[in-house]
Amino acid sequence: NGPFKRKNVENEIKIAEESSNGSTLENADWTQNVRKPKKETSEKMRKQMEKLGVNDETATSIVSNADRFFELGVYFHNPISLSGWSKKISSSDDSYTVLCGDAAHAMPPFLGQGANQAIQDAYCLAQRIFDYNSKIVLHKQQVTGNEGAEGARPPSLKEELRQYQATRFFPTASITAKAAILGYLETGGRNGFYSKFRDVFFRILDFLGVPRQVLLDSTIPKV
Repeated sequence: NGPFKRKNVENEIKIAEESSNGSTLENADWTQNVRKPKKETSEKMRKQMEKLGVNDETATSIVSNADRFFELGVYFHNPISLSGWSKKISSSDDSYTVLCGDAAHAMPPFLGQGANQAIQDAYCLAQRIFDYNSKIVLHKQQVTGNEGAEGARPPSLKEELRQYQATRFFPTASITAKAAILGYLETGGRNGFYSKFRDVFFRILDFLGVPRQVLLDSTIPKV
């Protein structure tokens, strides 16, 4: 057991049915809407706290007086894709659809890097597009100026997008892997089994300076 959930086959069937009717729920295969009685859920939460040894009176009071409970799954995309992050639009001459942020690499929240990495994606992608446009202008000037560039190869948008992915793939894949491991250490195992050695493990890592290095490495822009 861990913090992550798999896509639900029943939901995927539901998506197909709704698509045939002309409407599709956004992220329908990740949606959870299982409603249970408040008393049942409150009792389940209380038992979980007992198993984990949580005896804090404040937390117990919050559970007892809560109106609703939300049990949300944590999801992430496999960062390895043979399709890549960009694809040429078949009906166009040289137009592409490009993925960035969660669309390219949805990651677990345990390092708090989702929005940070999406911003870096946007910056890197904008930089590559700017470079492409600059090269186009220069190429046209060379051809117009009759500087022997008539046969020169024009700039490639596909290559610029490939460089964008090459720049951003490793940093985002690395953070996704680290966040996933951290998530299992923090919440995984039956009845919190992983947490039995988690605290000792983290103390050792803290002594070695590993957590600080991981966090700093994740926050340093790589664009």
